[in-house]
Amino acid sequence: MKIAFTILGECCSMKNQRKLVHFGDKPALIKSAKAREYERSASLQIPPAARQMLTGPVRVTMRLYYASERPDLDGALLLDILAAKYKRQKGKLVKLGNGEYAESEGERVLVSKGVYENDRQCREIHLYHFIDRPNPRAEIEVEPMALQQPSLLEDVPLLQTSSTP
Repeated sequence: MKIAFTILGECCSMKNQRKLVHFGDKPALIKSAKAREYERSASLQIPPAARQMLTGPVRVTMRLYYASERPDLDGALLLDILAAKYKRQKGKLVKLGNGEYAESEGERVLVSKGVYENDRQCREIHLYHFIDRPNPRAEIEVEPMALQQPSLLEDVPLLQTSSTP
C-alpha cells in the first residue's frame, strides 16, 4: 500500500532559517515565518485519505520542485509535517508533602492525524531536487516497510541454510 499525494508551494529549509527569540530571559530558536507558513499550508493539503497513522518503519520518497536553484535540498520540514501532531495537556496538581505541590506530567492528546505517527519511523528516505519555476511543489510517496531486524519478528522463523547442496 503506497500513499502518494502532492503539496503545492516551495518547500523551505528548516535548518537555515531559524529565528532567535526570547521567552522571558531564555533564548530559543524557532522556525522562520516562511517555514511556519509553509507548515500551515502543507498541513492543510494532506488529503484525509493519506492520514493513515502508519505504525512501524516507512520508506519516504520526496520529489521537491523548486522555483530556482537557490534553496537547499531539505525535506526535514516535510517529514515533520507528515507526522501526527500531539499536544500535552496540563497535569493535575499533586501534593508532595510539607505543604508543597507540583504539577504531574500531563497527558498527550492527539491534535491531528498524520500519514505516520512519528518521523522516527522513516528508515529509508529518497530525496530528489528538480526545478519547475511556475509550479513549485512536493510530490510525496510513503509506504510501509517490512520489519528488518530479526528480533522484531516474533513468530517468523529465521532463514536457515542447510549443509546439503
